[in-house]
Amino acid sequence: MKGFKKVIATILVSAVLFSPLVPYSKAEAKVMWGNQELVKGQIGRVTMLKDTSLYNIKNNKLVAAKKVSKGQIYRVYSYSGKYDGIYGVSKDLYAQKSSSIKYERAPSDKIQALGITVTKKSLANNISYPEASGLLNKPFEASFNRKFLNIAKETLQANKELKEQEKKDRENGWSPGPYYQNMKYTVPYNQDNILSISVTNDQYSGGAHGMTWIDTYNYNLLTAKQLSLKDVITNQKQLDKVNKYIREQMIARNKKGAQFWVEDFKSVNLTQDQFYYTNGGIVIIFGEYEYGPYANGISFFKVPYSIFK
Repeated sequence: MKGFKKVIATILVSAVLFSPLVPYSKAEAKVMWGNQELVKGQIGRVTMLKDTSLYNIKNNKLVAAKKVSKGQIYRVYSYSGKYDGIYGVSKDLYAQKSSSIKYERAPSDKIQALGITVTKKSLANNISYPEASGLLNKPFEASFNRKFLNIAKETLQANKELKEQEKKDRENGWSPGPYYQNMKYTVPYNQDNILSISVTNDQYSGGAHGMTWIDTYNYNLLTAKQLSLKDVITNQKQLDKVNKYIREQMIARNKKGAQFWVEDFKSVNLTQDQFYYTNGGIVIIFGEYEYGPYANGISFFKVPYSIFK
């Protein structure tokens, strides 16, 4: 949270497999294994060393389905020890383990680069948090999951305390609206060994309106390092370009009815301001009352890499 401002924006960043701090754009977001693209669900590949056959399974027997030529390569999605070993190359088509084929297991870091599994967990109807699985670094995976569970527990306790305060206020003759603290998350980016988690918090404890803030967490999954904006915007020249772009965006939005205090915006703070990765760039977040009135809400500025890289 930034000082005493009512809304915080924090961002989860992840780092990339091949270019550690600059992920590919959506059109380029491919994980290459040699000269072949690795796809979700793939565990390896088979190369035909000789002319051979691929098989179907019918009546619990392997039945030749098609002839394949030496040199052909097929993605592998499953393996079974039945029939002396078979590799699933499609839903109903198999290559049989033999001297006629060469199997290669896909590298673990490249499989992870396709995106890890993030599962929604809940402590209450209004409190959800992420749980990660499939990371190569298991101690980091455990630490990541403990971190977000603890954040959820802290939110649950804060919600409990607000409910107790609401009860006391009612006993003292006040008629407050329901007090609460909510927590939910999104996963803005999960590929190229970069993971961004964005946690939205809503709180009401009396007054004209509640407050909302966003906490974000950004990780390079290969190094298990949490990242900040200074890992993305790495020099003054890049920062100047980003500042100019955001200032221009504020002016443009004001012409459409926003109320940004453009003169108050001097520079993005590379150690404190929040952001997350997105396809082709980053999104920088300013909270409620930052550079504008409450009516502006939380502000998101997508900054393409082409602006400053």
